[in-house]
Amino acid sequence: MNTRIHPGVANGKAGRLGIIIVMTFVLFACQPTPDTFRPPNQSELEAFSKDQGITPIEDILIGESVVLLYEKGTSFGYYALSVREPDGEMVIIRVSSPKSSDPILVMGQLSGEYPFVAVIIQDPILLAETATIEVAVPSQFSLTISTNGRASAILVSPSLVNGWGAVTLYNVQGAVLYTQEG
Repeated sequence: MNTRIHPGVANGKAGRLGIIIVMTFVLFACQPTPDTFRPPNQSELEAFSKDQGITPIEDILIGESVVLLYEKGTSFGYYALSVREPDGEMVIIRVSSPKSSDPILVMGQLSGEYPFVAVIIQDPILLAETATIEVAVPSQFSLTISTNGRASAILVSPSLVNGWGAVTLYNVQGAVLYTQEG
């Protein structure tokens, strides 16, 4: 059996197929690009600090974010900052706590890819004598950092944590100056 397609029908099918292919390419080309995140650069951090009226006291790069520990008037806090691309929007997580008469202030984040704890030494005598800060992670390990004369430190856990334990301050000789239970 010999089948013959009329030329008008064949051209119509080819035309529709061409339109479908072109529309498919247009639809894929018009899809929004997925968001990506990056840490803010130094000039973005400076502009952010100025806009917020804060005094940065410590910062650390954690993954695609910068954790910025700050002081503002009667409070301390931190911002976890990322920049969403391609639009350049700053993504902000903020935690703050009022200054107090407590010798130290402890705040942080248990969840996420990089749990961290920030310690701020509020007592001037402890600040002058503290050389090392240790934060216990219950049933796991301890995080330790040298203060190098700074009043604050951000300690990042290498794995997920169920909570933060005791925070202990040590002097240069390794003697315990102060312990605050978690």
